[in-house]
Amino acid sequence: MGMFKSPKVAKDPELEKQRAEQARINAENTAQQEADASERKRKVSQNLIGQKSLQDDDMNDFTGYRRKMMGNNKDA
Repeated sequence: MGMFKSPKVAKDPELEKQRAEQARINAENTAQQEADASERKRKVSQNLIGQKSLQDDDMNDFTGYRRKMMGNNKDA
Protein backbone atom coordinates (compact mmCIF):
# COMPACT_ATOMS: atom_id res chain seq x y z
CA MET A 1 0.00 0.00 0.00
CA GLY A 2 2.97 2.34 0.30
CA MET A 3 3.63 2.55 -3.39
CA PHE A 4 1.42 5.67 -3.86
CA LYS A 5 3.25 7.81 -1.29
CA SER A 6 5.14 10.82 -2.58
CA PRO A 7 8.81 11.13 -1.72
CA LYS A 8 9.68 13.37 1.22
CA VAL A 9 11.42 16.62 0.37
CA ALA A 10 14.47 17.56 2.39
CA LYS A 11 13.97 20.60 4.64
CA ASP A 12 15.68 23.77 3.53
CA PRO A 13 18.00 25.02 6.31
CA GLU A 14 17.75 28.64 5.12
CA LEU A 15 13.98 28.51 5.26
CA GLU A 16 14.13 27.07 8.78
CA LYS A 17 16.47 29.92 9.84
CA GLN A 18 14.09 32.50 8.36
CA ARG A 19 11.11 30.96 10.14
CA ALA A 20 12.97 30.88 13.45
CA GLU A 21 14.01 34.52 13.03
CA GLN A 22 10.46 35.56 12.16
CA ALA A 23 9.10 33.67 15.17
CA ARG A 24 11.61 35.49 17.41
CA ILE A 25 10.63 38.86 15.95
CA ASN A 26 6.93 38.09 16.40
CA ALA A 27 7.53 37.10 20.03
CA GLU A 28 9.44 40.34 20.69
CA ASN A 29 6.69 42.43 19.08
CA THR A 30 4.02 40.68 21.13
CA ALA A 31 5.97 41.24 24.34
CA GLN A 32 6.50 44.93 23.47
CA GLN A 33 2.80 45.42 22.72
CA GLU A 34 1.83 43.82 26.04
CA ALA A 35 4.31 46.04 27.89
CA ASP A 36 2.97 49.14 26.13
CA ALA A 37 -0.61 48.19 26.92
CA SER A 38 0.15 47.62 30.61
CA GLU A 39 2.09 50.92 30.78
CA ARG A 40 -0.82 52.80 29.18
CA LYS A 41 -3.27 51.16 31.57
CA ARG A 42 -1.08 52.19 34.51
CA LYS A 43 -0.88 55.79 33.30
CA VAL A 44 -4.62 56.03 32.76
CA SER A 45 -5.37 54.53 36.17
CA GLN A 46 -2.99 56.96 37.87
CA ASN A 47 -4.58 59.88 36.01
CA LEU A 48 -1.39 60.73 34.12
CA ILE A 49 -3.02 60.72 30.70
CA GLY A 50 -6.53 60.88 29.39
CA GLN A 51 -9.45 63.26 29.10
CA LYS A 52 -9.55 64.28 32.77
CA SER A 53 -5.82 64.27 33.40
CA LEU A 54 -4.45 66.70 35.96
CA GLN A 55 -1.05 67.05 34.32
CA ASP A 56 0.12 70.58 33.47
CA ASP A 57 0.92 69.91 29.79
CA ASP A 58 -2.59 68.66 29.13
CA MET A 59 -4.23 71.51 31.02
CA ASN A 60 -2.36 74.47 29.43
CA ASP A 61 -4.62 74.75 26.41
CA PHE A 62 -7.73 73.39 28.08
CA THR A 63 -10.73 75.55 27.26
CA GLY A 64 -13.36 73.61 29.16
CA TYR A 65 -16.31 71.54 28.08
CA ARG A 66 -18.89 74.29 28.43
CA ARG A 67 -19.18 76.72 25.58
CA LYS A 68 -20.37 80.26 25.95
CA MET A 69 -23.90 80.76 24.84
CA MET A 70 -24.44 84.01 22.99
CA GLY A 71 -25.89 86.51 25.46
CA ASN A 72 -26.70 83.92 28.14
CA ASN A 73 -23.47 83.94 30.18
CA LYS A 74 -23.47 87.22 32.09
CA ASP A 75 -20.72 86.20 34.55
CA ALA A 76 -18.27 84.70 32.02
